[in-house]
Amino acid sequence: MSAALLFFDGIGIGEDDPEKNPFARYRSKFFRAFIDGNNFRAEYDGIIVPTDATLDVPGYPQSATGQTAIFTGVNAAEIMQGHINGLPTPTLRKVLLSESIFLKLKRLGKKATFANAYSKHYFELRGEKLSATTYAVMASQVPFRWYDKELQDGKAVPADLTGEFLKRFYPDVKIITPEESGKIIADLLSEYDFVMYEFPFTDEAGHNQDFELALKYIDRIERFLDSLLTNTDLNEHLIILTSDHGNIEDLSIKTHTLNKVPTIIWGKGKEKVAMSIRSILDITPTIIKYLTDQI
Repeated sequence: MSAALLFFDGIGIGEDDPEKNPFARYRSKFFRAFIDGNNFRAEYDGIIVPTDATLDVPGYPQSATGQTAIFTGVNAAEIMQGHINGLPTPTLRKVLLSESIFLKLKRLGKKATFANAYSKHYFELRGEKLSATTYAVMASQVPFRWYDKELQDGKAVPADLTGEFLKRFYPDVKIITPEESGKIIADLLSEYDFVMYEFPFTDEAGHNQDFELALKYIDRIERFLDSLLTNTDLNEHLIILTSDHGNIEDLSIKTHTLNKVPTIIWGKGKEKVAMSIRSILDITPTIIKYLTDQI
């Protein structure tokens, strides 16, 4: 029994309006929930839970505090007395390094991995200005996966699901399909108790109000999910998809939204897991309870 956490940045539940919402225009199989709608089921018998991302703090939810909350279960916005955008601050880094889901699972004797492919230059160029997911992994000293090793060997997934972004900087990057990325995650689920993957580009499309780019990414995500869910034994494993705040679901504005985010749950025990999630603060505690047979 294993669990996967799929994090997609900047996806909220918006209106069923194809002029604003690319999910409405695409007619997604997975992101079917709309404001004032009544369809909370996704393909492959998934359950969609509208999930609060405001953390009971005034203002628009932001990435640094929202992601820290997801990956730790700690109310980062409350600690910071407001929502913090961009990358984690020194205070948030301390929270991630002490409360990371990876660290908590390691202490419980669970085997965890982060599926994204990195480049060594990422660390050299950015210093301490790293993503929340990176700090969450670093907390447990789980080995990173590299574009020039694990990605080449079919054991890592590019952040954009294909490798096209990495190839702009590293011509030798192996380009793969979203379907291949889905199969890689499915294979990792048979080796690890917990697998995490992050897709950051949906937030970019939202801020740019770029419908064409948004539809391109949605199609890529749909193909990835089709492959992952087809290749995973959903009688044995759990898959959770969530986000940190709304954005891409309303391209009439450049900012984040106050909309709830879709947490989509597939697989073994999905009904009980769905009942335990109401806020993004519930993601880490729920996964830990699931993997320790408390759910």
